[in-house]
This record gives sequence, structure tokens and C-alpha cells, in this order.
Amino acid sequence: MKAVATWHATSTIQAAREACGGAGYLAENILPQLKADTDVFTTFEGDNTVLLQLVAKGLLTSYKQEVQDLSPLETARFVAEQVVDTVIERTSARKVIERIMDASPRRDDEDSLFDRAWQIAAFEDREEHVLDSLVKRLRNAGRDNSFEVFNSAQDHVLRAGRVHVDRIVLEAFVGAIDRCTDPDTKALLERVCDLYALSNIEADRAWFLEHGRFTAQRAKAVVAAVNELCGELRPRARELADAFGIPEQFLAAPIIAD
Repeated sequence: MKAVATWHATSTIQAAREACGGAGYLAENILPQLKADTDVFTTFEGDNTVLLQLVAKGLLTSYKQEVQDLSPLETARFVAEQVVDTVIERTSARKVIERIMDASPRRDDEDSLFDRAWQIAAFEDREEHVLDSLVKRLRNAGRDNSFEVFNSAQDHVLRAGRVHVDRIVLEAFVGAIDRCTDPDTKALLERVCDLYALSNIEADRAWFLEHGRFTAQRAKAVVAAVNELCGELRPRARELADAFGIPEQFLAAPIIAD
């Protein structure tokens, strides 16, 4: 969570600074100092790359523990059917997730982009496939070449860690919405959750297209949906920012007053 959150903060500030043109580089508008202060957090308290490596190693360890005593046939069946339910960590929101998945019909139309069950299924399918394919990639490693094999698969290792955290965030978000008792706040959080899920999918469209999960038309629809959500949520940006309790001095930049 720390790795993904600090990367997100750094990229968000950079995007904001560039969007403000030359004013974004003025010290009075605070963004340069925020960038300098937050960029270091991608390394402090555990380097982000190393943290995701540890996440992936934990997933691989759980995988190994589950399959080491199985016969070849049982192992094949486990890989095909059980990996998500047995190996991958579940959040406390799992009962909510299962209720949503059971209640929602599986649709493939454009409206399904905003269907929470479809979003969850996309995240889960991606995580399962990435972990399963990483295990297959590392399966040939022996005592003499284990380091070389693992080192050559670092891109895959980091992806496994990242998509795992992405899914954990989505499940936690869904659980928080379910616990929300204020109707207006709940409706707003639903749209923010849509934006999180679809912007994540948009950023990873190449994977979904390469693995046959999306058509080109659906990938384009995801982009349009993200743009629609940004426009819908823009007027409530300050309200969402206030929810984080950000000290007022960080919101007192002249560019905001103007």
C-alpha cells in the first residue's frame, strides 16, 4: 500500500504541476515543494520496488506451500481453478464482494463498465493470470540458477505485486462504501470508486488487449468512461480534498485564489 500510495502522490503532483504551466513551477504555488517533499517517500520507509518484490515473494511462497504436497494432476487442477481462492490474500470486505458478484448478471455491454461486479472480476482475473504465469516462468529454476531465473523475471515479479495491491485497494474501497451510512456521501464514493477502477484498467489497457480480455472497442469505451467521470467529479474536487483534512496552508496558493 505504501509503495502504490507514494507513487500515486508523486505522479499526481507532477501532473498538476505540468497542467499549471509556468505557474506550477513558482514556489508560491507550493507544488514544487510538495514534489520535493513527497518524491523521497518512494524510497524512505522501504524502497517501493523492493516492497513490491516482497509482496510477490509472499504470493509465491503461499503458492508453493499450497501445491508442494499435491500430485501432478492435483497441481494442474489447483493452478486452473484454486489459485485465487486459496493463495491470494482476501480483505475483510470479501463477503461484500461475493454478494455483489452473486447479485450482478454478467454483461458485456458498455454500461457494464460501471458494474462493480465486472470491475472486480477484471481485477481478479488479471491478478490470477499474472501470478499463475509468473509461477510457470519460474518453475524451471534450479539450485544453481535460481537467482538468475528470478532476476530475469523482475518485470513479472513487480507486476504480480502491483496488481495484487490494486485489487486489495478496490476490495477495501468497496467495503468502505458498504459501511457508509450517508446516502449522498455513498453516491459520491461510488463514482470515485468507478474512477479508481476504470482509470486503473485504462492505464493497463495493453495487458487486457494482449490477453484477449478486451476488444479495441471496449478499450476505447474505458477511456471515454474515465473522461466522463473526471468531468462529473471535477466540481466536487475541493469537497473530496477536504475529506483528507489537508492543512489549509497547502490550499492557500495564489493560483487557487485566482
